[in-house]
Amino acid sequence: MGKRSRRGARRSSDIGAAVLKIARLRYRLFHEKFGRDPGPDDPLFFASAKGEPIVASADEMWRQVFDAAAATRTDFLSVMKFLGLA
Repeated sequence: MGKRSRRGARRSSDIGAAVLKIARLRYRLFHEKFGRDPGPDDPLFFASAKGEPIVASADEMWRQVFDAAAATRTDFLSVMKFLGLA
């Protein structure tokens, strides 16, 4: 018989795709803010008020994840759980 899942349930591949969408968006925002691609040690969740890439505070990081999830139409809570932040 076919598999059934509850509405809104996320498989791990769905979460991976959601996290990738958010990372792509944050990558683009980093490039727009700093005029270059992020390096391996640069934070994708950065303090938006700073002129250099500095890791965002916990509150700002949550807001950035929430905004990115909304912009990419992904489930915020599932992503936060996947990232170990919820």
